[in-house]
Amino acid sequence: MKSGLIVYLTGGAELPEGFDLLSHCREMGFTADRVELVGSRQGFYEVNDAWHYLFTKGYGDIKLLVAQADQNCLQPVHPPVRLSG
Repeated sequence: MKSGLIVYLTGGAELPEGFDLLSHCREMGFTADRVELVGSRQGFYEVNDAWHYLFTKGYGDIKLLVAQADQNCLQPVHPPVRLSG
């Protein structure tokens, strides 16, 4: 089963252009085949839109990570939550 991770950015933060979200999440120890971003100005606007996108693309194991962006890095606010799978 393919796994997906949704990263929800808090506080209206943005990631710098060219930021490799998938590689950064893997460096933090989160394994996923695909990572989608939910933010106020980047990626999807709502978590359910990102979840629906991953689900319709065949990703069965989907987790949500709430994080803060801080100068080219992400800081998880809580451990990831399983949304499906």
